[in-house]
Amino acid sequence: MENTVKKTICILSVAFLAIGCGTDEQPPPEETTQAAQEESADDQREIVRRDERQQEEEPESLRDRDADPEKKIPRIDGSADEEGYGLTMVVDGSSPEAFQESLELIAMDTSKDQYRQLDSALRFLGTYDTAAWKGLPNLYKTLDGMTGEEIIERAANMREERSN
Repeated sequence: MENTVKKTICILSVAFLAIGCGTDEQPPPEETTQAAQEESADDQREIVRRDERQQEEEPESLRDRDADPEKKIPRIDGSADEEGYGLTMVVDGSSPEAFQESLELIAMDTSKDQYRQLDSALRFLGTYDTAAWKGLPNLYKTLDGMTGEEIIERAANMREERSN
């Protein structure tokens, strides 16, 4: 019994010693005021979500960022009021992201009807071109360096061959 009392007292004294030696230092007042200023600055800042920023930068009709260009041909609309020279621009097929960006540039300078022709050609090639059978990135690489007009012509030639 005497032995257990000694052990209990020893354990309690070690616990009190450990609690008493713990540091309860207060941070210097400079750090607390700086932290408070940062918090108030954060509260004053307007939080803008990534999606909202993208919508501010470019019209909603131009982009379909939800679709992965590696798996699906991007769906974009032409944004020019009149026919433009967008279809004369060269497509960058080095990567799916570069391909999508070049389509967005083309869409900025083409009317909806012009871009609809390019979109139709791309979707046809995405279905029937043998390069697309290995994946869309492979199709993009075959279209690299071509203009929108050349892509439309390629799809028209392929349609004609398929109908014969």
